[in-house]
Amino acid sequence: MRTTLASMARIALFALLSLLALSYLPSTFAQRNASKDQASLFKRIQSSSAGYIDIDASEFSTITSYPRDYAVTALLTTTDGRIKCPPCTAFQPEFDKLTAQWNRNRAVKGKNIFVKVEYSRGQSVFAQFQLQHAPVLYTFPAGATGKDMHSFDFTDRGFGAAEVASHLNSILGTRFSYKQPINRKLVVGSITGVITLVGAIFFIGPHISALFTSSKPIWMLLSIGSMIIFTSGHMWNSIRGAPYIAMGQGGKPEYFAGGFQNQYGVETQIVAAIYSLLAFSFIALTVLVPAQRDPTRQRAGVYVWSAIFLATFSLLFYVFRTKNPSYPFRLFF
Repeated sequence: MRTTLASMARIALFALLSLLALSYLPSTFAQRNASKDQASLFKRIQSSSAGYIDIDASEFSTITSYPRDYAVTALLTTTDGRIKCPPCTAFQPEFDKLTAQWNRNRAVKGKNIFVKVEYSRGQSVFAQFQLQHAPVLYTFPAGATGKDMHSFDFTDRGFGAAEVASHLNSILGTRFSYKQPINRKLVVGSITGVITLVGAIFFIGPHISALFTSSKPIWMLLSIGSMIIFTSGHMWNSIRGAPYIAMGQGGKPEYFAGGFQNQYGVETQIVAAIYSLLAFSFIALTVLVPAQRDPTRQRAGVYVWSAIFLATFSLLFYVFRTKNPSYPFRLFF
């Protein structure tokens, strides 16, 4: 009897252990699969020429999960054009330069990796951290257990790659030195400008005095052209860095900014063209038409250029009324 009870106890114990082992197997396999996915993402990032990869919400959860022996810096942003985010657009080139240099530095390459999460692909990530703005830069430290993430403060430190590099060094204990890349376009443009200026002085220099004495029409056109360019808002665009064009409702291009204190680059060009046509029609009425000897041609010139002048002025009023519907004046349109 005692032998039977002992056998039954051993069988029950064996069955219990077997059940525990079976219940543990799925989680073990899940952890192994998650580890494989994480390792695969890590290899993709390490081999990326950009120094980072775009990921979705599921991949974000995989790459930031523990355990891992490297940190993860994630940029949560929106730069795909679906949502207007000027700060996101401004920071993206700096992020690209930083990640490319970081990934070329073997001393720090394996200690921290970079990922990018677009809002359109990772809305659940934004919801997870209750984010109402972008861009956001989080760094998740390495370790076997969860630790608090570190956030980069764009408001206090700006959008420069050097500041982000300093922030990462303080968190990770690294000595990564960020170097501002050479602006090749600026260098090429400067060299081209110098060569053009030297060539112009060499070839045109002997004839400069003649330009001042016998080229009155040229100087008139240059003076009128420069006045039109500057009165159209070219300097305002250069100082404020106004966008060239914007997308309105329904994805349609918007050529005129609302209000008298805003404008786009294309708007300046349109207004300059209108001013140019107005100036030329006025010159035609005061100079070209009176010079006609044939009365019929002179009369026709008056009619044609007067019609062009009035229609162009009406178009200018229409532009002002488009920018501000409360503008009280109009002519034909």
